[in-house]
Amino acid sequence: MNYLFIINPKSGLKINRYIENKIKEKFLNTGHNFIIEYTKYKNHAKEITINYLNKGYDNIIAVGGDGTIKEISSVLAGKNKINLGIIPCGSGNGLARNLSIPLNIDEAIDVILKNKIRKIDCGLCNGDIFISTCGTALDAKVAYLFNNTVHSRGLLPYFFHGALSYFKFKPHKTEVYMDGKKYEFYPIIATVANGRQYGGGAIISPESYMDDGVLELVLIYDAGFLKTLFSLKSLFDSKILQNDFVKCFKSSNFKIILPPKTVYHLDGEDYKTQDGVLNISVLKQSLSVISV
Repeated sequence: MNYLFIINPKSGLKINRYIENKIKEKFLNTGHNFIIEYTKYKNHAKEITINYLNKGYDNIIAVGGDGTIKEISSVLAGKNKINLGIIPCGSGNGLARNLSIPLNIDEAIDVILKNKIRKIDCGLCNGDIFISTCGTALDAKVAYLFNNTVHSRGLLPYFFHGALSYFKFKPHKTEVYMDGKKYEFYPIIATVANGRQYGGGAIISPESYMDDGVLELVLIYDAGFLKTLFSLKSLFDSKILQNDFVKCFKSSNFKIILPPKTVYHLDGEDYKTQDGVLNISVLKQSLSVISV
């Protein structure tokens, strides 16, 4: 088999040479052909992937966070017999957590060596894929601040930006069209989920499965600071949907209309809608992942 490892040196864990040595240590005597490449700029992982697919590589391993995985997956989605592997080194590692891939480097490489393949769905938003979540409210604002301000990596900046943004964020009108019906909401959180987690253990959509052919729209309303604070535990113990200020809808297609120029995120990567319209659908069983 041919394995390409794409390492993002700017990922949350600054242990790139350690990972490179571990890959070499575990793969040198396996008989597999492997090569290691480092990304140098945004979307470089996508370019590297395309280049090595043309050379016949059929296992592309993302060594980084959800942003790196998203870049690579945008090339691999829909391609049969081309597999995505993951060595999680990001700040949140949402997809790895969703798929129960070990966060330990040695154990994650062992999963890749076993090469057990699982087919999962991808989400599609205005022609761009997401694997775990698409967010359009406070979570999008937090993603924008995390990606565009100078700070340390890891989960702490997420919590910092989340706490500050909560007091400044004003819910905007969110129109949702699904299954022939129109709804209108003013949520503080609006997430379309393919997977259960944002990352970091925050379970936004406990009813999501990555291979069931549907997406979940989870809406959270501002219940006030104290009620929100006391309900944070439910975000980490799979009980978020039990709160009376949370709603969940299931569908394979959503059309969401926001104010023009609104920020949204796909797997933590921030974007800005021009006309306010997001067309979201599911690509069933479109991505082959090396999983447990």
